Amino acid sequence: MDDILFRHTAIATPNYKGDEFLQRQAESEKNKSLVNEAKQFDLDLQSLLKVDLPENLADKILFQQYSSINHKRQLNNRWHIAIAASIAFVIGISLPLLNGLTHSPLDIGTVAMQHVQQEYYFTAKINEQASRTTINAKLASYGGQVQGELGEVFFVNYCQFAGTSALHMIMQGEKGRVTVFVVPAGEEFIETPSFNNQHLKGVTKKMGHANVVIVGERDEPLEKMDLKLQKNIQWDI
Repeated sequence: MDDILFRHTAIATPNYKGDEFLQRQAESEKNKSLVNEAKQFDLDLQSLLKVDLPENLADKILFQQYSSINHKRQLNNRWHIAIAASIAFVIGISLPLLNGLTHSPLDIGTVAMQHVQQEYYFTAKINEQASRTTINAKLASYGGQVQGELGEVFFVNYCQFAGTSALHMIMQGEKGRVTVFVVPAGEEFIETPSFNNQHLKGVTKKMGHANVVIVGERDEPLEKMDLKLQKNIQWDI
């Protein structure tokens, strides 16, 4: 396992137990530190994404339904029973959901870096040679249209971005592959203009009605990719 493969494995899957990876990890304190920091990053994000549900959620919903139905049965009116049960069900489902929505919004940069790390083995070598027609067909949903040259686009498709439907593109940068996420601007994220960790860095730009998140490795000049996107994609205003 060479240095590049070890580094990418540590970033994407720091808990990997392959013999070669463990051997490289044990060779130096620098390698151990790299793996440990990647593990801590995963733990921090998992803690951030965790949302606790109210206790006894199922019991509360069932109790609300039962109480409403039982009360209306005493009136011996089937039509009123049906209406009350429906209302009770909606209230029982809506309240816990509304409570869940009160959690703090996620940092868009942290979500983007975690997404890149988790899908590294899928994206590192993929090359679907996406055409402008394919890109525009998917980009149209987010108010964008390619009108210039983007260079090599290895992959373009929809993805789940912390529960939000986003567009995921992988493009050729100056030093390596660059990941671009197009996220609807109306979604509740903390919009960080720039972000980084030990392995990756990124920027977030408002383009049209979307947040465009660009992620690359630490030595990648992301400002060039930013200018390319602004120059060659027309966005709805």
